[in-house]
Amino acid sequence: MKMILKTKGMHCVSCERIIQDALMETNGIKKAKANYINERTEIEFDPKKIDENKIMKVIEKAGYEPEEWNERQEERGGFLKRLFGGVNE
Repeated sequence: MKMILKTKGMHCVSCERIIQDALMETNGIKKAKANYINERTEIEFDPKKIDENKIMKVIEKAGYEPEEWNERQEERGGFLKRLFGGVNE
């Protein structure tokens, strides 16, 4: 299963790494990709081993603020990606 979260508080690549490492050390997480430019974290996980609330708590414990992602944020992220040419990807 996959989920996308808006993740507030990221300021640099080190922040991305902190979130990704915290998630990947968690049982049930298969893949994690954080991006500080668009404040987005994409997670692939096994719902039999972990649920969305626990994933959000892992990110909070790492010092960041996860929120549900919505279409409006996706549009904004796409605009910024076009504006800056996909920096950091």
